[in-house]
Amino acid sequence: MASLPHPSVTSSDTPPASSKEAYTARPLTPSESTRLDAYYYQSPRNNQRLVAVVEPCRLALALDLEFDPSVATYVERPRTLLVRGRDVELCFWISRKCGTESFIVFRRQAAATVPALRAEQQFCAELMEASQRAGLDLAIRKLQSILAARVANATRLELLPYVQAARRSRGISVFIDAVMTHMRRHPVSSFHAIETSLRPTFDWRDIRSATCLLVHRGDLAINFNERLRTSSSVTLGANP
Repeated sequence: MASLPHPSVTSSDTPPASSKEAYTARPLTPSESTRLDAYYYQSPRNNQRLVAVVEPCRLALALDLEFDPSVATYVERPRTLLVRGRDVELCFWISRKCGTESFIVFRRQAAATVPALRAEQQFCAELMEASQRAGLDLAIRKLQSILAARVANATRLELLPYVQAARRSRGISVFIDAVMTHMRRHPVSSFHAIETSLRPTFDWRDIRSATCLLVHRGDLAINFNERLRTSSSVTLGANP
């Protein structure tokens, strides 16, 4: 497995020198790689950079960012934030195409007792205060919200290999033009209809990869909250 970029982790409450300065991912430690569920994938959103995350919840968060067309780039484990005298690692840094930047931190659900819930609530409040002092836009994500999107998570995971294949295809622009020509004639279609319409000229696998790449780019749209099928509806997106 290829190595991740060398880390450039920013600690405490000090923001980077420039709001446009990119972060790099802290590499997984040998212990994280062997003792936890580690997931690696080449990210089309990040110019095929190898993304490495641990545990299914962080993979779900990463894929949510991967398939968000408003995201320009994202980095896992970008920096830490000082809270109660210790460094809390933030999960992701996100740079959006509109120019804004933000961070995500993942917090496990507290035990279902009143003292534990109050303690977690207090810690999260202090975490948000620390982010405000550091000038960071921070969102806290918890397990329940991620589990609620399990269908969308599975859909993104199914789409990813097709998007990766499309990015490697030398003739992808031809397939993209063909799919978009079909969609402009039929603004509401399906994977099956697109592939059937173009089958006399192109291999269905190339067309499916191009369709998935267009969903990834935001040129086409699907309902991520429905199970992915060949009959799934495909529509023109926000950037046709």
